[in-house]
Amino acid sequence: MRTEICKIVDDKIYSKYNRFKFDREFGEGIDAITKDWDNLIILDACRYDYFAEQIDIDGSLEQVISKGGRSWEFMEANFVGRELHDTVYVTANLHVEKLDDDVFYTVETVPASKRNPEHVVKAAKEAHKKYPDKRLIVHFMQPHRPYLGPTADKARDQLNDNFLRYTAGVQEGAKHTKPKIDFSAFRYGELPIEWLYELYEENLDIALDHTYELLEFIDGKSVITADHGELLGERKGIFGQRKFGHPGNIKTPEAYIVPWFTIKSKQRREILADEPIGWDRLDDEVVKNRLRELGYLEPGI
Repeated sequence: MRTEICKIVDDKIYSKYNRFKFDREFGEGIDAITKDWDNLIILDACRYDYFAEQIDIDGSLEQVISKGGRSWEFMEANFVGRELHDTVYVTANLHVEKLDDDVFYTVETVPASKRNPEHVVKAAKEAHKKYPDKRLIVHFMQPHRPYLGPTADKARDQLNDNFLRYTAGVQEGAKHTKPKIDFSAFRYGELPIEWLYELYEENLDIALDHTYELLEFIDGKSVITADHGELLGERKGIFGQRKFGHPGNIKTPEAYIVPWFTIKSKQRREILADEPIGWDRLDDEVVKNRLRELGYLEPGI
């Protein structure tokens, strides 16, 4: 009950002051689309500070402010209302289904049951071969939950169902899909907060390893960035409650400061715009279910 009261106060009172203060201090977010790149690789929920410690290839790193603290907020600010007919979007993020058909030249979506990074890399390689004269945006879901790796498996073994969220992929027995660890496990002390840091680090390493693989395959100038960051139990708001994920009600450096890592290339692609060819959309109810499982929609919506 106390947690809910604190959330209501933060939503109704603190959030307006917080957003004004953040914007005044950090300024307007970066317009990712107008920057110079041939390939834009987006790591979902990737914090700048962790990225700076873990990136292990040559390049130029800047910290920038994202236009969004959540995926759709990022997409809405960077994609909606534009004609990006020189760009192919390869994504495992289902918010793409909210976009109109004529924003990108085409979109390649990675199914929910194959949201692991190796499937994103495979789809991106195929798109690059198929559309060599288009800019490429590749949107990985990691380091966003559900977490992969040995620490995640160990954590799941210790938790009961009250702290695990079973997505449709798990219920359908999809290969490699595992229950999502609920942040409440850390909020209520079922798991030590240090394990959350380890989970996040491992999943960022997983995302980066697959990014390196993709970079070996694609040509042109590449940039690695994030749609938004992630709160990992930092104390925020009027009452200093632990905050997790990307709640959207308050603006914090952890959620809005993201990396902008440029890998220069002597080989640049010749980019051409063409009339959009459309793309295969998922069923509306499937999209709602997946977004609900990720915590973006309330039950019943």
